[in-house]
Amino acid sequence: MVVARLTLTALVLSLGLVVSAVRAPLDTPGSPEEKTVALPHRMIQLSQLNVKPEGVITAGCSHAGDFAHQFHIAFSSSVKGSCVFSGQPYHCAVTKFPGEEFVTQNDHSSVPNCDGCPEDQTLIYDHCKNHPQWVDVGMLPDFVRRSCGQNPIVYEECIDDPAELYDARAFLFQPTHDRCYVDGAVANVQALYGQLVASPEKNVKYVDDQPFPHTLPTNSTPYFNETSPAGYDGPGECLRWVYDDVDYAGSYEEKNLFVFDQTEFWETEGDQATNGTGANEFGAIYIPTDCQSGEEECKMVMVTGGCGGDNPGFGESDYDFAKYGEIHNIIVLKSCVGGYFDKDRFTNAPEVQRGLLDVYGQLSSDYAWQSGYHMRMVGKIMKRIMHGQ
Repeated sequence: MVVARLTLTALVLSLGLVVSAVRAPLDTPGSPEEKTVALPHRMIQLSQLNVKPEGVITAGCSHAGDFAHQFHIAFSSSVKGSCVFSGQPYHCAVTKFPGEEFVTQNDHSSVPNCDGCPEDQTLIYDHCKNHPQWVDVGMLPDFVRRSCGQNPIVYEECIDDPAELYDARAFLFQPTHDRCYVDGAVANVQALYGQLVASPEKNVKYVDDQPFPHTLPTNSTPYFNETSPAGYDGPGECLRWVYDDVDYAGSYEEKNLFVFDQTEFWETEGDQATNGTGANEFGAIYIPTDCQSGEEECKMVMVTGGCGGDNPGFGESDYDFAKYGEIHNIIVLKSCVGGYFDKDRFTNAPEVQRGLLDVYGQLSSDYAWQSGYHMRMVGKIMKRIMHGQ
């Protein structure tokens, strides 16, 4: 199948999209004044690419690892694998487990939503990361299987049929010196996948023997308390596990990294408005040379995360994913947060305010569904690239 190409050459040459500055579209009520921002890469308008239906995965570390796992579970009909470097189980942040402690619910609790908490009380912040022993792993699949309703499904934009996860591939990484996700936190993600996939031994790889601190390690990352590169290739280990035909990395090509306008994918109506949720106005995408014509069927890895405020681009591990992408025809999509946050609208969302994805339920109770603010935006971006929607 040949998909209408993104017309990069036409866009860049005929429209002069070697952009030094653009006027940010900040006209939603309650947003800051319009401003001119410099963009580090050429800007394009996203359109459909020739993406292999079984070739889309997510990847991330820390809050981005939480989101990679969260997005995979909710959009499993489109996303067929995930690489989670230090992550917590799906919807765990707001799930009450038997016997755990509560704190008073207030504007500083960081857990404004809690399933099953007593009135005026809520969960201890980051209980799944800091107290994994409290997590009843047998409860974890319940929300995935039942929260959308059963026979029939009663909520739209909820969670795809969990049967889509039967053949999913997952690479899970727990560094031995991670102080943010203590030992056992990522093991609970493994336990959840183990109850959702058909063959856990075949489909899920759990690495917990590498002496790194809290990080997504690349070849240049040293072990804890050391200075020399350890040579552990996190992006490569991830890609070689979830894909059967990936081996070595190629070379990153700067000309293939582009910026796109994310506001095109924002909701604008009332309390559904994306503006003010910390969503960045721009995202970044690496499109390998052979994926730009539309003739070659390509894979895609989604590395949603923070992107440097007004200057969206890639971080170190993103470039390493792109090195594999260039030679193996893997598009690297980075939808971005770290934008304007409306603290009057969201009074108990300190992590989102400091530029993190909503993997805490701080913006809404449906944060982990497809209808969650950040989930919906990233889902719309994915669907544009995959289906032209």
